Amino acid sequence: MSTIEQAAQALLDARASGTPRGPLASEYALTDLASAYAVQHALITRQLGGQRPAGYKLGLTDARARQALGVTEPLRGVLLAANEYQAGATLKHADFIAPRLEIEVAMRLARDIEDPLADRAELIAALEGVMPALEICDSAYEGWPKSLADAVADNLSFGAHVLGECVAADSVALDDLPVALMIDGQQVGNGNTGSSMGNPLDAALWLINQMVSAGQTLRAGDVIMTGALAGMQPVTAGAVAEVEMGALGRLSCRFDA
Repeated sequence: MSTIEQAAQALLDARASGTPRGPLASEYALTDLASAYAVQHALITRQLGGQRPAGYKLGLTDARARQALGVTEPLRGVLLAANEYQAGATLKHADFIAPRLEIEVAMRLARDIEDPLADRAELIAALEGVMPALEICDSAYEGWPKSLADAVADNLSFGAHVLGECVAADSVALDDLPVALMIDGQQVGNGNTGSSMGNPLDAALWLINQMVSAGQTLRAGDVIMTGALAGMQPVTAGAVAEVEMGALGRLSCRFDA
């Protein structure tokens, strides 16, 4: 088994056991993001078991966060169909190691995409619509990742995602839409859709064009999560989480006790 495969198995074992582990970037010589993405790919291949992913996710879509970390472009991850929920769902808190919540704008493709898209208008034409979303982040590492390589290898701390109602992408202005996260009725986070590369549509456009330029095909029904709009917030068993996105809508979900 190669070093990349060993690292992926170590992450899978930590998640399967519910016991977080120490960082692996130094242990498995993940010296750059390319090697970290190789581990991510090996991890996702194991988790998918031959099935298609539910879609793809972005990290570090806020330019201020990239600048602080010395990164020139957003990071990428994969969504798992088995971990997709709809608004109103009850999730098992025990399925996660240390869940934290992020509010995001999600999009669903209406058609396959094999070639780069020219602009935002072409993207809108390719979308079924946009929706409020909640990502449940979770980490295989004790104390969460301490390096970008560790974060990328562990699929950007993906745990699950919850999707709200889909609306037409041209019916809501996403350049400057206030968003908020409530837990048990108390606001714990807020932000603005503009922090995702100026507009979540532009973030999705960037990701799609990166992927198809690398020879990947996106499929009708794929979901794109366009990056966190506020900081991660921990969530406890028994809590109710709500996302409010004004004209884009709202969603809620519950974590069992």
